[in-house]
Amino acid sequence: MGLRDMLKEKKMYISDKDIVYDMLKDSKFGLIGLAFALSECTNPQLRLILIDQFNRCVLDHHALTDLAFRKDWYHANAAPLDQIQIDLADSKNVLN
Repeated sequence: MGLRDMLKEKKMYISDKDIVYDMLKDSKFGLIGLAFALSECTNPQLRLILIDQFNRCVLDHHALTDLAFRKDWYHANAAPLDQIQIDLADSKNVLN
């Protein structure tokens, strides 16, 4: 039984917002990993491949971020206190 089945059984669902947030997190980790690999790569051909992959990941990350902004799910430009209030409201929704 997968995670989705377990959540469905408990009548819990993963929202599109949660999926996008998870994808953004994974995207950031991927970029960090590629940056480390690039910084230690000594093979010029491999370095070109990694640079291309890094650039594609940056574009994908920007596309995800743009989607989150358009859907009003991502408030990176909000004032710090506003961000805290938004996160607090989201956490209350999760607990209910």
